[in-house]
Amino acid sequence: MRIAFINGSPRKNNSMSLQLLRALEERLPGCEIIRGWDEACEAIVLAFPLYVDGIPSNLLRELTVHERGLPPGTRVYAMVNNGFYEGAQNAVAIAMARNWCARAGVQWGQGMGVGGGGMLASRKPGRGPLKSLGAALDTLASNVLAGDTAPIAFGAEREDMYTSPDIPRALYKLGGAMGLRKKGKMNGLSRREMARRL
Repeated sequence: MRIAFINGSPRKNNSMSLQLLRALEERLPGCEIIRGWDEACEAIVLAFPLYVDGIPSNLLRELTVHERGLPPGTRVYAMVNNGFYEGAQNAVAIAMARNWCARAGVQWGQGMGVGGGGMLASRKPGRGPLKSLGAALDTLASNVLAGDTAPIAFGAEREDMYTSPDIPRALYKLGGAMGLRKKGKMNGLSRREMARRL
């Protein structure tokens, strides 16, 4: 199976979107992974960060360019990540990707919203605080592989998945605050300067 991976993060390298694509690729043995747009692919996986509850402008531009010309049987999946605790925060962006599929005349596969995206930089999905994310990636990979034998009509899609870190919200916030203070210190800022209102 040929699958196109589209990294929609403006950061491209070292992005959480790229980390998600790599984790998904590990779960798709035997598939030919194309990095970038390819009209000959049976499936497309979009991975992008949440920007103001939507799709980043660089990816939106690409979606507009590739809106026509994709075969009607192409299935599209979306993995959306954010730095918030809740994965459900990505629901609006996933709905935008689904609506693009309807406009482009391709099949919507499934969406996955990932909360706590910053944790991907230091942890592998499937373990510890990212155990739920690993399970969601396993399910998504299984659905991508089964997609050609189980076509999905628009309006009767598989249910989207949303994951949050497997740690209490308070602990996640504390870790984020510690990381922010560490970066501030590295850049010569005191706590008082960081807390100052603009």
